[in-house]
Amino acid sequence: MKLAAKIFIILGMVFGFYTILPLIFGFIALNKLKKAEKKADFSTGWAVVVLLFVNIIAGILLLVMKDEDFVEKKAE
Repeated sequence: MKLAAKIFIILGMVFGFYTILPLIFGFIALNKLKKAEKKADFSTGWAVVVLLFVNIIAGILLLVMKDEDFVEKKAE
């Protein structure tokens, strides 16, 4: 689900490039999402900002993610 959220954030940034806010909030959200290892590391506030300013689907995905979704699965 983390990958899907990243893809929708990037799509929101691409299609909303002319209104600077999706670019700014998208970059910040992607950086926070990359560093997050559990739900507490990526606050609900940022999920709402993504929901309102970047992409609705990405915001909903970020709001419903569980702790297990933040852990990167290692290839064996």
